[in-house]
Amino acid sequence: MATPKGTRTIQLPVNATDAVHVYSDDQHIWLQLRRAVPTESDIGRSSFKVALSLTVGTAHKLGLELLNLAERNKDKQKAKQQLPKAKQSLPASSAK
Repeated sequence: MATPKGTRTIQLPVNATDAVHVYSDDQHIWLQLRRAVPTESDIGRSSFKVALSLTVGTAHKLGLELLNLAERNKDKQKAKQQLPKAKQSLPASSAK
C-alpha cells in the first residue's frame, strides 16, 4: 500500500514480525502498530494492525514519556553492567 502524497512516514521495526509506523502530514499524526505473522509460522499468534490518530499534545506527551523511560532503562542497564565489574575489582580481603 502506498503512502498518501504529502504524508511523511517512518517505520521502526521492533523484531522480525512487529513494527511501529508513524505517519504525519501538516494536520495529522497517526501511530500504527503492526504484527505480521504468517499462519504457517505460528497459528496461535495473530497478525494485526491498529492505528491511532494523535493530537499534537498527546504526541508530545507520548514522546516525552518514551524518552524518559528509555533514559531510565539505559541508566539501570548501565548500573547492572558496572556492578559485576565493581565486584571483580574488590581486593580479596574486602570481598569477605
